[in-house]
Amino acid sequence: MASSNARWCGLALALGLGMLSGCGPSSPGAGVESASEAPSGMSQAQDLERGLDGIWSTGVSQGDDAETIYAIEWQDAYGLRIVRNGAPLAGAVEDVDVDNQTLAFRVARENGPDETVTLRRVQDPASGPGFTLRVTWAQGRTEMLGFVRRLTDRDRQEIELEIRQTAVLPQAVACGGDARADSLRATLACSEIEFAELDRGLRTQLVELSARYPDGDRTAAAVVKQLDACKTPECLRDAYAQWQTYFDDNYDLGDVLDYL
Repeated sequence: MASSNARWCGLALALGLGMLSGCGPSSPGAGVESASEAPSGMSQAQDLERGLDGIWSTGVSQGDDAETIYAIEWQDAYGLRIVRNGAPLAGAVEDVDVDNQTLAFRVARENGPDETVTLRRVQDPASGPGFTLRVTWAQGRTEMLGFVRRLTDRDRQEIELEIRQTAVLPQAVACGGDARADSLRATLACSEIEFAELDRGLRTQLVELSARYPDGDRTAAAVVKQLDACKTPECLRDAYAQWQTYFDDNYDLGDVLDYL
């Protein structure tokens, strides 16, 4: 299992953050508000939620205290969406206290009790109009977050992908196979017929490959690693096609019933 630091580093790369510790202002501040004016008629509560839109970090990445990264997105259609270290917090805002600059976000869990997380804007005297964000969990644990930057289009795509994958994750696990549970391959293999057929056919060949050839296990591991690294459907299609060509050119994979 990779270390905590490696996991957070991977998330940082996925979101295009690079090295985050000690970088960026403490909050969006006045610049963000002036760059994108709030729509007319937006309530103060919605404006408070919208003001949290961006990438946030604890800024701690030494020893066992790995840096924690939050991607917070606000949209008219969805309201507030939160991804913490690559894991979406399934839930929704249940209360907003404009006077105290706080909001309560109810996290819903299938395997465990629900939990209300409180997010509070804390004025930062050192950054003028900027602020930090204090996250308080139900059991009293707190995290102080500093603002890193606004969300890019790539960030928003990553958030959408993480949420979509989480929504079908139980189904993906039930599909079986060797796809990593949080991979795009697992998601598509359980949600789209095209990829289900491609993955089923490939997995059948991998079983035979491992059973009949000395280098079969090593080759199968390389196949799985490449497929699970794909982040787009196009990448997966190409990978399936390339490996199929490779198998046709280098192995005699025929009747596989005896190996299943």
